[in-house]
Amino acid sequence: MSADSERSIGSLLGEALRARRDESGLSLRAAAERADMSPAHLSEVERGIKEPSLGALARIADAIGVGPGEVFLDLAIALGAAPPRPARRPLGFAPDPRDEIEWAAGRLHRDDLRAFAAFGAFLATQRTGNDQGVTTA
Repeated sequence: MSADSERSIGSLLGEALRARRDESGLSLRAAAERADMSPAHLSEVERGIKEPSLGALARIADAIGVGPGEVFLDLAIALGAAPPRPARRPLGFAPDPRDEIEWAAGRLHRDDLRAFAAFGAFLATQRTGNDQGVTTA
């Protein structure tokens, strides 16, 4: 991995942390205090100048009220490895599967997309007895 890509990943991670901190309504100083680090260090992490250790990342995430997995998901979205989330959903509400399918379909080769669509059409035509209104005892 080149220094440029490492720097961009650090910058994207910092942007994700800053966005989550802003969403939580915490100041830089308050978040740093909760994470047991200096405001200057947290600022450098958010600007992509310093890379946090996994322990520091977990403390920052906890300080701003999210799990480290959510921070990694934000990073994956920023890197294009996961579909974007149009809006944050309340805890317990799953993303709309149509958004996931649209994102995945946009990444498929045209022939693969046709095969996927044909398979979906095939599945739609397959019905069990219960789907056709037949009741079983």
